[in-house]
Amino acid sequence: MPQFSPTKMALRATFCAVLLVKLLSGVQAYQGVFVLGENVKIPEDVSANSTVVQLRDFQSLNASVSSAEVGNGTFWSVNITTGDGSGRFGVRVEDMALIVAAPLDYKLRSLYNLTVELTNTGNKIVLYVNVVIVVLDVPGYPPFYNKRCETPVLPYGQRDGDYTLVSSDGFYASLNGDVIGSFGDYLQQPISRGNTAHFVLRGDCSLTFVIISRELFATAENVVFATALEINQGRFELNCHDREGKNKGKITMLDTSLADDLPQWVRSDQLPKEDHHAVVTELNEIWTTSPYWIRCGATVSWFGGSVPFAYTFQYNFTGCPEGLYGLYCDKECVCKNGARCHGFNGACECRLGWGGRACDIPWFEPEVVIVETPSDSVVRYIGTNLKLTCLAQHTHVAYMTWTHQSEIENRHNDTIFIEERTAQNSSISLQPILESANGRYTCMVQAEDGQHFNATFILNATECRPNYHGKACSQVCDCQYGGTCDMWEGCLCPPGRRGDRCEHPCGPGTFGLNCSRDCNCQNNAPCDPVDGSCICARDQWGELCQNSYLLVCPPGLYGDECEHTCAPGRFGLQCSRDCNCQNNAPCDPVNGSCICAEGQLGEFCQNVPIPDKNQVVVAVLASVIPTIAIIGCIVTAGILVKRGRRRARTPEHPTEDLNEMTSVSSWEVDKEDIRFEHMIGEGEFGHVVRGRLRLPEGYEVLVAAKSIRPDRMTASAVRDFRREMTILTRIHEDKGGHPNVVKLYGVVTKSEPQYILVEYAINEELRRYLWSLREQCKTTGNTKLLERLGFSCDVASGLSELARLKIVHRDIAARNVVISDRKVAKIADFGLSRDVYVSSAYERTGQGGEEELLPLKWMAVESLRDGVYTCESDVWSYGVLLWEIASLGEEPRYAGGPMHPDACTMLELLKKGVRLQQPENCPMSVYKIIRSCWTVDPTKRPTPDELFRKIDQMRPQSAAHLALHNSP
Repeated sequence: MPQFSPTKMALRATFCAVLLVKLLSGVQAYQGVFVLGENVKIPEDVSANSTVVQLRDFQSLNASVSSAEVGNGTFWSVNITTGDGSGRFGVRVEDMALIVAAPLDYKLRSLYNLTVELTNTGNKIVLYVNVVIVVLDVPGYPPFYNKRCETPVLPYGQRDGDYTLVSSDGFYASLNGDVIGSFGDYLQQPISRGNTAHFVLRGDCSLTFVIISRELFATAENVVFATALEINQGRFELNCHDREGKNKGKITMLDTSLADDLPQWVRSDQLPKEDHHAVVTELNEIWTTSPYWIRCGATVSWFGGSVPFAYTFQYNFTGCPEGLYGLYCDKECVCKNGARCHGFNGACECRLGWGGRACDIPWFEPEVVIVETPSDSVVRYIGTNLKLTCLAQHTHVAYMTWTHQSEIENRHNDTIFIEERTAQNSSISLQPILESANGRYTCMVQAEDGQHFNATFILNATECRPNYHGKACSQVCDCQYGGTCDMWEGCLCPPGRRGDRCEHPCGPGTFGLNCSRDCNCQNNAPCDPVDGSCICARDQWGELCQNSYLLVCPPGLYGDECEHTCAPGRFGLQCSRDCNCQNNAPCDPVNGSCICAEGQLGEFCQNVPIPDKNQVVVAVLASVIPTIAIIGCIVTAGILVKRGRRRARTPEHPTEDLNEMTSVSSWEVDKEDIRFEHMIGEGEFGHVVRGRLRLPEGYEVLVAAKSIRPDRMTASAVRDFRREMTILTRIHEDKGGHPNVVKLYGVVTKSEPQYILVEYAINEELRRYLWSLREQCKTTGNTKLLERLGFSCDVASGLSELARLKIVHRDIAARNVVISDRKVAKIADFGLSRDVYVSSAYERTGQGGEEELLPLKWMAVESLRDGVYTCESDVWSYGVLLWEIASLGEEPRYAGGPMHPDACTMLELLKKGVRLQQPENCPMSVYKIIRSCWTVDPTKRPTPDELFRKIDQMRPQSAAHLALHNSP
């Protein structure tokens, strides 16, 4: 065993003079010799029974001992007389050594001044040696007891057999997404195969586990690892994550016979030369209260390519038998006085009144304390177990008494004697805790010398532990679909759910809390089980689905959902009519007009010009065209002069106005064909009414009819109204429009009020739809992330179409996107949006001397600063819309600014680099796309097509794939 002598450790101090004093004279009198020793330094982690110093090494003591050994029958006794009240040191008489008797603790005591008495019974000589022991601090010692990674303790008596602190059902590996093999528990393998295993747990609950072996990967079940190491030059690392995508450490696979770049611990010869395989697992934030699931992965080289490799495992922390610790439960705990031993590192959790590495040094605490078991619960719950132990720490007990004073109403003065006994400690158990057990528990102790002490513990358990209910809190709730557990009622189901565990939806015709309300829907339409709103079929409409109509496809389309175009040679309603075109010319599927090829003439493409006659036609046209051109110039000049006289106040772009009027007039609808129903939106400058438009083909469609309020017919309102009308007609030049832009059905301009007729969106605007998703998430937990990503793609597609047509929207926001009955997002409100809805999103500002409402929190820097609107500024606004989608319709709020900033404040915030923060539960990959839209330089922002591709790539079949994008 180690010896910390002054000679070997070079720790000898300068000797003081030896003082010899005769205490008594005579033959029977003892002689006292005082020997001043020296300072001895020892580390605090020295093990018990280690030698501190050999007393014979003191020169003056050696001389005295030698001279005293001349007589026969000499016997030496050695005792520590002062300086070691806690019993940290001892003596070994046979070799006259001072030894460590109990674990040391630098923080508790770092200096001991000992006096050692040596008595010779032969010549009556007594020697007194003074030794000063300096305890040195050792980093990381004593081991820290971290409750976060505390392990279970197996019952006493289960000490036979092989144990591991943690256990596993095994592991499985996957290559390129396919499981390629499963494997046994690597913690058991080092035992069975004679491998070397190193296990280190640090005070922060981080863990390093190293397995070293010559043939670790040589078995058939591990051939994939051996192959991967060979292909990857003998080394690769796997980064580890938990189910939430948080970093949990890494695993290093190593073959030193192949790898060149070796870790430091290998280069320093810590790896035996005959062993060249190693697996190093480094994990952080180990939690031991539940199974520990980890997936470790990396992209590795594999037969000429690179593929994703993953290694998935789950550990259960099973613990060691009482009194043992370590990875294989093969180390003895040193904890005393009821202290708990940590399964990982053997650290001791001392009870009150005790301290030191082994909890064997008493503190000056109260003479009597009550210790709770378990002691780590902040809240005591009804139905759990509790043990109270009364400890008399530093006194001799004559008798000990427990009393309980109830705190139940009308029983405040009831004091019950539980037990009385003679012992140093006494325990009472509450198994389980009932509400009647609440109150004041007092332990009274009378010492043998007549002194009295007491300690009190107050129990106040009023709630069941989570997920339990009943009078004794012994019944499990296990509520589903967002149900909450009530102590007396059990599961309280959210609206739309019923059953003992909320496992059933409301039955047909019922909805609401406890499914107690009846639906009022008509025509056998079901209702929403949460709020009772009627869910109409495709041929039903009305709040109660009381009205029905037959879905008739417009000309040129057919199918159950009008998803197919007429086949060649057919056109009209239900594609029921035959084309009359000749010479194989196709016809328009809507109206049957023939589409002639080059060189074909006539209504039915029936004429094919003769080459000789073409020359005549060309000659005639050549002589006529100049005359037509001259006449056209004269007529045009006359029109321009006339328009200039009539509109002297608006000289700019007169020809464009004429073109706009021409394009709008082709969409004119007779007001008699509209049946107006009820208002669905109203704002400061306009309103929207739901109606039914009768099409020339003979069927009706639902429309939203927009108009300007007669009392707010301002110049800016009229301008925006005409602008939206013109833009919609331009988008629908081919009558088809775009699937992600709201469909135009017509306009009314020849009577007052004027209307823009667009398709009616059953699900209203995107913003309100997001609000409904947010409420659903509160009860079901489902955020419908994939559906929201679909909306993002839809808007990006519509924005791409606007960019192609060189149309700037100026107000891309969730409130200006509508959701169709097929859950398709469509861009709407090209100019009047800020007037239709009363919204806090718009702030009043003056531009060009005219007051305007502007969506400041959606506007790009250049729009706020210079009033410039481009397709790139629409991309900026799209980024804010993406933020709205990710936050489920939250109102944008810029950090450091007011909820409703003015234009100057908004511009200053953006100049400082302030941007909307990442919403809760928004994947980092989505937020990176959002931030890319807010680049100050417009040319560096992504295009709508690029945005569509990026988001579309993030729409996997399972939302679990998004975890791959969560890393910053």
